[in-house]
Amino acid sequence: MRNVLKRVFSKKVSAAVLTAVMLFVSVFSMSMIASAASFSPRLSAPDSSNKYYYSNLNVFYKYGYGMPNCTAYAYGRAYEILGSEPKLSWNNAEQWYGYNKANGYYNYGQTPKVGAIACWSYNGGGGHVAVVEKVENGQITLSNSAYSGSNFYLSYASTSDPNVGGNSWWNFQGYIYLGDFNGSTSTTQATTKKVTYTTGTYKTDVDDYLNMRSGAGTGYSYVTSVPGNVTLNVTKVSAANGYTWGYTSYNGKTGWVALDFCTFVSSSTVQPTTAKPTVQPTTAKATVQPTTAKATVQPTTAKATQPATTVPATTVQPTTAPVTTQPSSDSNDDTSYMIGDVNLDGRVDVLDATEVNKYVVSISTLSDVQRELADYNHDGVVNVVDATEIQKFVVGSH
Repeated sequence: MRNVLKRVFSKKVSAAVLTAVMLFVSVFSMSMIASAASFSPRLSAPDSSNKYYYSNLNVFYKYGYGMPNCTAYAYGRAYEILGSEPKLSWNNAEQWYGYNKANGYYNYGQTPKVGAIACWSYNGGGGHVAVVEKVENGQITLSNSAYSGSNFYLSYASTSDPNVGGNSWWNFQGYIYLGDFNGSTSTTQATTKKVTYTTGTYKTDVDDYLNMRSGAGTGYSYVTSVPGNVTLNVTKVSAANGYTWGYTSYNGKTGWVALDFCTFVSSSTVQPTTAKPTVQPTTAKATVQPTTAKATVQPTTAKATQPATTVPATTVQPTTAPVTTQPSSDSNDDTSYMIGDVNLDGRVDVLDATEVNKYVVSISTLSDVQRELADYNHDGVVNVVDATEIQKFVVGSH
């Protein structure tokens, strides 16, 4: 792709033709490179020396929830694809899609694309995540790992299957698009987009919403969400983070959107669409991932500027020390238990940490009282951090 100049100039051409070619290449070469980021499908298990899966770069491995585990694998695969720390949920698989949707980290939708993370929820909690490795001839190839099961395996689904190969008790939520990679769209569509990233009129080409950011790049703050099939006037174009970005406005707000998820309409401008809502309902966001929980278990956007192995202290320890003697009443307010006493046997020990582990990976369920006691760091979410804190307490108490 980068040897196009060598071929163009291998023959003698007139000065006028030469000038025209140089102008064409200068306008579109950056967009061509950015919109076709390389992608190598993973069709075999990662080696045990692979740092993205088997080191503290992987937050699930770091806290004792490494492979076999779907979340540990998908997190490591995302790290491997991006080459930098992914902004994905640290909680159960069923929370990944809603967490990303609420925070606007990556684009998302219902169309399979290579490099995307497929997300399911299912009855009893826990869910599943897998990574799209191929989309060809009407078939999706996904790479997976399963807790207490296969360390690595491939699964397949038809592009017309609304549940993407999931079991009957699974509910497919959607895809998280880590980027726009080779093979994620048809050849015709990709070619059209490569040569039309200029100022002018575009229409958003997404199933749900396209994130608008304050700057040209994924590291900039989220401004709003733009629905699909909305007309946008793009007045500036810039390439960053594997995307080509266009500066535009929508419903009174201005910012940058990834033109890789838009269709070029015309070099002229038209009146922008304003009829559609710009964001999802607030209640939907709140029920998927509480804002207060995110701050204690997920690094903020600013964290991306730190070394990949650094995890802020607030993400692995509660802001204040857990109060192990603080009672927590059951639903009838007639019995009190200590925080951390998940199995309700009157003491906090390794068995309680085990109960949290089993709940996190959906082997068992907890009552409302047990979930309250299992939330050891009081962040509103029961996850691997709570199990780790209980284990640390048990070790320190002997």
